[in-house]
Parts: sequence; structure tokens; C-alpha cells
Amino acid sequence: MTEPEPLRLQAQRHIPVAYHKVKGLGTSAWLLVAALTFAACGSTTAPTTNPSSSAIAVASTAASPVPSAKGAAVSSTRPTVTPSVAPALPVESSFKALATISAPDADDLATDGTMLWELTRSGGVARLDPATNTLGAAKTVDAAHMDGGFAAGGQGVWLNDFDNDLVYRVDPATLKVVTTIKSANNPEGLAVDPASKAVWVADHRGGTVSRIDAATNKVVAIIKLGDIGPSGPHQIGLGLGSVWVGVPNMANVDRIDPATNKVVAKIDIPAEATPCSKFAFSRQAVWIPSCLDATTLTRIDPTTNKVVATIDLGGNGDNPITVDGFPWLTVENFDSGPGRLVRIDPATNTIDRVVSVGDHFRGADLFVADGSVWLIDGANATIVRLPLAAFSP
Repeated sequence: MTEPEPLRLQAQRHIPVAYHKVKGLGTSAWLLVAALTFAACGSTTAPTTNPSSSAIAVASTAASPVPSAKGAAVSSTRPTVTPSVAPALPVESSFKALATISAPDADDLATDGTMLWELTRSGGVARLDPATNTLGAAKTVDAAHMDGGFAAGGQGVWLNDFDNDLVYRVDPATLKVVTTIKSANNPEGLAVDPASKAVWVADHRGGTVSRIDAATNKVVAIIKLGDIGPSGPHQIGLGLGSVWVGVPNMANVDRIDPATNKVVAKIDIPAEATPCSKFAFSRQAVWIPSCLDATTLTRIDPTTNKVVATIDLGGNGDNPITVDGFPWLTVENFDSGPGRLVRIDPATNTIDRVVSVGDHFRGADLFVADGSVWLIDGANATIVRLPLAAFSP
């Protein structure tokens, strides 16, 4: 196992690297990775020490009116929200898997509503058929692919090439690149709206978000969010009628109205929660875990566009989803055993369930598709399909 590439990836940008990419590194190496990440990206937030609790999660999309831009200015005082810490809870037995699929090179998953797609660490795309739980052979799209975003929809499979400032559109039938689109300054987060066929790209070091029209494969809007430089726009979430973008170097989450391509709210994020992870949504909440240097989950009220809670996960949270309004996510604590699935009670903003996924689990992705919950277990080189009913209250 060689260390330079994962460490370089961490230093390039403020991103929580999935454990399977550096599997086998000891605690000291993980501390070095976190230190390099924080120092290189110049984040405006300070890292926190690991607290004693365990997990969090996020929700699914629902339509909601976009608020007026009035009152959307950044406040002069950053919010200081008291973290909500749940008592230690017993770890439940693992959910019985519906399928366990060998996937030694899996990096990310996406769905277009019918088929599932795997992105490999070596820059390939493979088709995963949920009807048979079979993973096809991967075709290389970009051998130099360096951890950009991955999404499906708009009659294509899309991935970013962070290092070469490119967005690839892949034909879902042939798995061949049909279009290569030039993007600005290290494309990172990527999201596709299947209704409008808008493809949203976070220009990580450009301080902008680009909108691509899948009908023409052209950039039709560039939206300014912050400063040019490291640790800029990161992950993108689509929910509640808006486009949501975490911007670590501004310590903000920006809300964009896709009807106007305008920023309608800049939401200050507390110092203990760097906004560079994925989003999840419910009608009452927007959830975003912190980066690798912190262990919190932030809850935003989409009505007021304000942070209303931060939750102490006791580890590094990622990959949030929601089931029946309850957020779930993977939580890792690399000093003390395997990762877990955890659930948040939105009524109390505390962890109310902790579920084992095995003695060596390291989560790399988690999402809902085809009536199931799917996750990548990086430590065991598998894609696991779990029953959606097991996640219900």
C-alpha cells in the first residue's frame, strides 16, 4: 500500500476521503491526513476533538417554495449552536442483507431512477442491475480521474475530472464518453435534475457553480458563490425546490433558485461544522455532516434559512439519507472499531439508533434506490443491498 496518492488527494481539497482509499493506514496516518487536509485547504473553521457519542443522518427531497432573496445577506455574527449529544446507545444487530455484491474497486454509486451505476477508483463506470443484483464490467472513462463528482440522469451518466477541469457525459447504453465539457477550476460536486435536465457542477477552486444544459451539453450559467482558491464550493444537493452548495472557505451553505440561477440565501455555518459533505432533505430540515476534521451534523431550517441544531456524532459522519423523515448516515471513528449506521430523531435532534454493519465496516456511500438502501463497504470490497423496511421507524 502506498500512501502518497491518498495524502495528496486530501491536501488538494477539503474532502473526507472514504476509508477504502487508504485502507490499512494506522491512526497516526489518519491524523496526518486530517492535518494535511486542514492546512492545505485553508478552511475558515477550526477542527474539533472527537466527542463521546455516535452518529447522524439526513433526509430526502420534497418540493418547497424558494424564499425571497430579501433578508438573505450574510449575518455579521456566525451562529454558535450548542451541539446536541445523545447518550450512549446499544449497537443493534446488522440488518439482513438482500444481496452482497463483490466490488473491489467501488468508489461511488448513482442512480437514474431505473439502473444503478458504479464509479471505480480507477476512473471506470459499471452498470449495476437491481433486478438481478449483478455488476457488469467497468469501462474506463478517465484513467486519471481524481475524485470529482458522479451522478446519473438527464439521459446520461456524468462524472467530473477534478485535475483536468473536465465533465464527462457517458452513454448509459454503451458506457462510452459522448461529450467532454470544459469546466472551471477543479470540478467537485455534481448533481443532475432529471426533470429539467440541468447538470450542476461545483467549481471547487473557482468559487462558482456551473449549470450545464443536458439538451445541448453547454454551460448556460455560472453562479458566483465565493472567493477563488482552495476549499471552495464542494458538494451539491437538490431538494425543496432549490440547489444547495456547501462552501467551506466561506463557512456557508448557499441556496440557489434554479428558476433564476440566483443565490437566494447564504447560510452561516457554525465554527464546529465545516460544510463539505453531502446533503439530505426532509420537508422540515436540510442536513449536512461536517468534513473529516470535525464530528458534527448541521440541521438547517429551510423556512428561515438558519442553522437550528448541530449534533455531536462521536465520529466522522457522511452519506446521509432519509427514510420516513428520519435521517440516517454512516459514522466512522477510526480510533475505535468499525463504522456504524446511525439514525437521528428529528424531534429531539439526537441519535436514537445505532446499527452494526459488520466487524470491519467502512462506509463509502449510502443511498436509496429501487425500494432498497444501498451502501459501499470499502473495507470488505462489497456493495450491500439492505431492505428499506429495516430503516423505517
